[in-house]
Amino acid sequence: MPAGNKGVEIQFTPRDLMQRMRKYPRRMDKVLKETNKASLLVLWEKVPGYPRRPNSSYKRTGTLGRSLGVSMTGGKLGQPNILNQKKLGTTGYEGAFGSNLSYAGDVIGDNTQKPIHRGIWWTMKTVLQRARGKIVKLHNTAAEEMAAFLNGRGA
Repeated sequence: MPAGNKGVEIQFTPRDLMQRMRKYPRRMDKVLKETNKASLLVLWEKVPGYPRRPNSSYKRTGTLGRSLGVSMTGGKLGQPNILNQKKLGTTGYEGAFGSNLSYAGDVIGDNTQKPIHRGIWWTMKTVLQRARGKIVKLHNTAAEEMAAFLNGRGA
């Protein structure tokens, strides 16, 4: 996402799940890393196609779409400029998805989109809204997997 945008923060149920999983750091890390990566791929999957062309002399190059890994027709291309995750201590991962183009925030930024693009271009918030349900489902499945692991371990 362009700088300054917030995504989804996940809190597992039961609340002590992560504390209990700390006894099994490799297993916890594996589940969280895989789930975070899958969540990033869902964001990518939910990027809308290019918006309609406005009636103006506005030239379309497709650069912004390519930087997000999509074509002007909405098909998937190469990997987005920003599609990475980093480990946060011992309790999780933070993922980042978006474009590193200097003008991306002006076009698709949630709070930075310029008036000329409003009503024509979607924002990253739109991508997140489209992806949220599937991301939550992925994390619910991860929580269930970790809980089942703990139940099998007697923890």
